[in-house]
Amino acid sequence: MTDREAHIDFKKLLLRIWQECNNDNVAGTAAELSYYFLLALFPLLIFLTSLIGFLPDAPSGLIDYVARVAPPDALKLVRETLTDVVKNRSGGLLSFALIGTVWASSSGVASLMEALNIAYEAKETRPFWKRRLVAIGLTMIFTLLVIGGSGLIIIGHRLGDWLEHSLGLGAALNVASTVLGYLTGLGLLLAGVSVLYTFGPDLKPAKRRILPGALFAAVGIVAGSLLFSFYLRAVPALSATYGSLGAVVTLMLWLYLIGLLLLVGGEINSEVARV
Repeated sequence: MTDREAHIDFKKLLLRIWQECNNDNVAGTAAELSYYFLLALFPLLIFLTSLIGFLPDAPSGLIDYVARVAPPDALKLVRETLTDVVKNRSGGLLSFALIGTVWASSSGVASLMEALNIAYEAKETRPFWKRRLVAIGLTMIFTLLVIGGSGLIIIGHRLGDWLEHSLGLGAALNVASTVLGYLTGLGLLLAGVSVLYTFGPDLKPAKRRILPGALFAAVGIVAGSLLFSFYLRAVPALSATYGSLGAVVTLMLWLYLIGLLLLVGGEINSEVARV
């Protein structure tokens, strides 16, 4: 295949992806997902903080992990919620979280699974109980990845403090830790999205394509979140329009962006599988 033919085929692929995104109403479905994600986010945070809240520095590590991509206003709302939960945590809360919040937080994943079936043009044949178990399993995997990322940040901070005091590598260490933190977060995000694309849609293994869409979604979520944060710093605060609801609106817009990129990644995998 010549370079010109490859260029034409790539343009056709992009055109098909664009057409499928319009046909499957990806923008509207992402808006629905942002609502479900918002409902699922705080139960998930309660579950996470109940699990790791008894470990030293774990809540701050979790906040640092989220802060790498979350817009400032959304992060403020998340931080306030985490602080309130950690302050009032108890063994009873953990017991409740293990039952109620896992079910609630998996609802967002279940909704995303349905949306991915539309993107992949797959017919759902799994019974309700199996779909819910898959959603809970994916939620648990995501939880483990977030905990792992938070743990790595905590370890990195302590190692960085030790190296700074022992070897005097202050400035260089700050740059290295920032780059390493983003690469670690990107790697864990890529792993989570890949698992989602693998087990979310009801597809036979031979028809699954994972890597192209997962790379697009993972890189897009990190880059898009950073650009969204820069945009929010450059324009007047949403609180000027929405008042005290500005942080909630910011959080929903960020969740909408995440849902949109995940769905477009599914459309990319679907179209690449047909090439």
